[in-house]
Amino acid sequence: MASVKIDTLFFDLGKVLLDFDFNLAFHRVAARSPLDLTRLRNLAYPELPLIADYESGRVTTAKFFTVMREHFQFAGDVVELEQIWCDVFTPLTVNIACARSLAAHYPLAIISNTSDAHIRFVEAQYDFFGLFQKRVYSHQVGCLKPGAEIYQIALREMRADGGTSLFIDDLAANVSAGLNAVQLPPGVTLPEVLHGRGLRGM
Repeated sequence: MASVKIDTLFFDLGKVLLDFDFNLAFHRVAARSPLDLTRLRNLAYPELPLIADYESGRVTTAKFFTVMREHFQFAGDVVELEQIWCDVFTPLTVNIACARSLAAHYPLAIISNTSDAHIRFVEAQYDFFGLFQKRVYSHQVGCLKPGAEIYQIALREMRADGGTSLFIDDLAANVSAGLNAVQLPPGVTLPEVLHGRGLRGM
């Protein structure tokens, strides 16, 4: 990998730039629902395909939270549920600082499986999104990782070549994308995983 000259960098969002913990949401929902935590988690993953439909843009935000409120038997309204569902993120500050350094030397883009509510929330909360020339979100383009289409869209948007691009994702299934890719495992920082790859700004 070190011998490949990289000219474009693509980043996943969750667990690469932002950490998230849906247990925070489930605990808050459980306080307003007759269902226990195990049942709530099972309703969301994997019994309810609605999440994948939402992240691929096949379901609107209004419908998603209306249906989720019914499934969760949530006593609050959909506005409260959306806030709870979104308030699960924390910034990975070391990784964001690394992206800032790399942005001085390379064009950057995001490729993320995500939803309308989450993107509106995090883009309002964090200032690093301006580092990325393109942000390819699954709900906007209508396809999900690890399918090949979303990567091809990202390459076209950046006018980049897969052979000279590097993609960083936390999931092994998502790094087989037909372009150079590296997995960022739990507990490892972005500078650590990119060390020795000959990237400027490191």
